Amino acid sequence: MNKLNLSKEDKKFYVNLITERFLSNPRMILFFENKNKEKYFRNVKNLVKYCFNLASKLNGLYISKNKKTIVLFYEKKLFKQSFKDYIRYLQILSNIKLKKIITILRNEKRIKNSRMKIDNYIYVWFIAQEKNYGKLDGLIEINKILINYSNKKNLPILLETSNIEVLNLYKRAGFRIYKTKKSNGEILYFFTNKLITE
Repeated sequence: MNKLNLSKEDKKFYVNLITERFLSNPRMILFFENKNKEKYFRNVKNLVKYCFNLASKLNGLYISKNKKTIVLFYEKKLFKQSFKDYIRYLQILSNIKLKKIITILRNEKRIKNSRMKIDNYIYVWFIAQEKNYGKLDGLIEINKILINYSNKKNLPILLETSNIEVLNLYKRAGFRIYKTKKSNGEILYFFTNKLITE
């Protein structure tokens, strides 16, 4: 993947785009209580900004040619956090009650343990498309980019979702469900493009 040279305005636009699309995400709601809408939006945005910057540093950021769709991903073996990254993540966690942090960390650990037991893979963090843009061209382009990258690296792509509205979309894109798991009252669907014997 080629590194993108984004302006501050571009970064702000795409961070806000992802934030808006993930406000109703159950894992975001688990992370941050959404009683105070303004505080909730700020907390989700800070987490998205953290992921955006890390994915960009790991060369795992791609924006469709029409500028409507974005994906954040990383290769597991290349995933490294600097001291500054850890500090930023701790700052995000500081906005969460201690009891809830323990619940979140346990839940995230269960999710990671439910993924394929393989040494390396490409993990999709976020896929987001501009609201009210009804066409699929951006998503199709990003899917092709990810599949080509997967084939080039000979690595499977892994992702999870609890959004049942996108299940058929992922299936049509060549992904298949390899596991389902109950997570905080919802069903989490684990997808891959390549089934590998664990």
